[in-house]
Amino acid sequence: MSNHLETSRLILRPWQEADAEALYKYAKNPAIGPIAGWHPHTSVAESLEIIRTVFAAPETYAVVLKETGEPVGSAGIMFTDGMHSAAMQDNEAEIGYWIGVPYWGQGLIPEAVRCLLERCFIDLGVSAVWCGYYDGNNRSRRVMEKCGLTYHHTETGNVSPLGDIRTEHFMRITAEEWQSLRLIREIGRTERTDEFTEQLVRVWEASVRASHHFLTGEDIRRLSPWVAPALKETETLLVSFQADVPVGFMGIQDRKIEMLFLAPSCIGKGLGKQFVHLAVNRYQVAYVDVNEQNPHAAGFYHHLGFETFRRDETDDQGNPFPILRMKLSSPDSDGKE
Repeated sequence: MSNHLETSRLILRPWQEADAEALYKYAKNPAIGPIAGWHPHTSVAESLEIIRTVFAAPETYAVVLKETGEPVGSAGIMFTDGMHSAAMQDNEAEIGYWIGVPYWGQGLIPEAVRCLLERCFIDLGVSAVWCGYYDGNNRSRRVMEKCGLTYHHTETGNVSPLGDIRTEHFMRITAEEWQSLRLIREIGRTERTDEFTEQLVRVWEASVRASHHFLTGEDIRRLSPWVAPALKETETLLVSFQADVPVGFMGIQDRKIEMLFLAPSCIGKGLGKQFVHLAVNRYQVAYVDVNEQNPHAAGFYHHLGFETFRRDETDDQGNPFPILRMKLSSPDSDGKE
């Protein structure tokens, strides 16, 4: 029997027959089913039958908005003895998911998938989780990437449930990989509210005061107004949490680490290295700028395989703080896992 699971914005619960109208409302849209290999629902009666059969499987959840109580998508966990795509081993699982078109781009399905990964690795004790997507379904691929899955292999000539021949790509995350990444997640632009950004600004200030000893209090006050806009505008924002409180963050733009700041209590504990490993291995980061007057940071990046290729007398805002431009030099360095 499936459990009731909960995230900040969602409840994941078993499907109920009373959900049939809501299911049909979203599952009838042809933008959702065909690219995932199933046909759009044609009636409330068909949606009810799906609830009674397919969605009655263990670990199959309605994705329900806390704000409205309405099911707006589906997500579930499948095992080797069920309906699955990947050639999984014993004690491995596969996840599947979709959400109604009005809720695309809000980070809701990554939120649900992260919850299912925790269910898999903590409650069910699986050793690895798979997810497959058909060629062209880039939205689904992006969800997997956000949740820490990495590419494993591609199969051609697979027959979809609709009967056509497709190319299918498979991604996977192991229990060990998940454990190392579970406290770091990507924050989408819609999640970067003023309140959340202000929390990160406080992390930035505490980190700078603990590590950038060449800056005066006046320097920090002068630099502070640049931080919030940079956090909102950076292409990729990764944040580490402890008890739902942000304790570190990294901003990435065009394969370059634009910012990495940790709460003082996390400095020297390996969290910075986890951030850099994630940036290099999943986001193909190859560049970083470091203040020359912060030799600890320069040594940190050098240890992870970055080498200085240029020195500038001022930072990007024209302040008289020399900058070392560094590039990842060796694919076999400690910066690669």
